[in-house]
Amino acid sequence: MGRACGAAGGARKSARRTLRPITSRGGSSSKGPECGWLAGRSVWDLVNTSANYAEAIPVLLRHLLLPYSDRTREGIARALAVPTARTAWPTLVEEYRKAPMGMGPIAPGEAEELRLGAKDGLACALAATAAEDVMPELVALAKDPSHGPSRCLFLSALKRSKSDMARAALKELASDPDLKKEIASSRHDRLRDAGTHV
Repeated sequence: MGRACGAAGGARKSARRTLRPITSRGGSSSKGPECGWLAGRSVWDLVNTSANYAEAIPVLLRHLLLPYSDRTREGIARALAVPTARTAWPTLVEEYRKAPMGMGPIAPGEAEELRLGAKDGLACALAATAAEDVMPELVALAKDPSHGPSRCLFLSALKRSKSDMARAALKELASDPDLKKEIASSRHDRLRDAGTHV
């Protein structure tokens, strides 16, 4: 689920950031990393891997709360866009609500301002971890225009849901300025796949 979201960050991979090995106390160490996945690797290495890295989820969550650059936070968030991170839902929601939008430096020492990506990464994580029991909260986030176009990344989870609430939300969001184009395109693709011309 989270893999499709991960692909959207491809343009950022050219400047990957690496997490240092993490000890069981949460500090940096060159010996005995708590999670072998993170020793000397970039968080972006986790984004598109097909391997199971459930043991890395608690470490990623701790790092998500640290003051890394926007680029690194985006990578951490996208690495959390897997169903095994479902227990992190409350933290992901809180971080998503706080994440800034717009333009800004995305890495230390960079003067150029680019589109900030951490909020999109967090939206991917929320979409990948959303189960039916949190659908009311996801629908509320999707309907809140203050979160801007990152809400587009919630559409996959709403379409996946079997709840009436999610279906109703998709109909309502079809007129949302940030989402209507994506919803219309998705509808067109479904009709085309079914052999119907629009």
